[in-house]
Amino acid sequence: MGGAVALSLTPASAAVKFPWSKSKAETTKQPAKPTRAQKKEIARVGRDVQRLESILANVKTSAKLSDKSWKSFANEADVLANRIYANVKSATTEKNPIHAAEQLRTHVQNMKKEAAKRDYRSTRRHAERALSVAAQLDEWSS
Repeated sequence: MGGAVALSLTPASAAVKFPWSKSKAETTKQPAKPTRAQKKEIARVGRDVQRLESILANVKTSAKLSDKSWKSFANEADVLANRIYANVKSATTEKNPIHAAEQLRTHVQNMKKEAAKRDYRSTRRHAERALSVAAQLDEWSS
């Protein structure tokens, strides 16, 4: 009777899986659905971004504007960029849109400074940079 008994040991990773339990891969963090208030904030961001994009496009492509028009465009863009930043911060905790809103605000503030100095070449350059960031936020909000 010298027979050997073979024991089958299962590895620890081959645990019993019940159909009603979720695996670790299934329980990874997924973005939470936005609430109604967050959806309103995101929609507001979208409207403001579209309005800002039209202002920035005008600044970028306008051949000749008066000093008063430059300052008016810059002031309105600054107000919109600050409002966009505040609304993005209150609507989401995602890092990418918040970072984009910060960049947008910075470019618009720099644009406003350059318009006050009457350096319209730099003003257009900052408007172009702000426009590319605004496009990212427009995509996020839609």
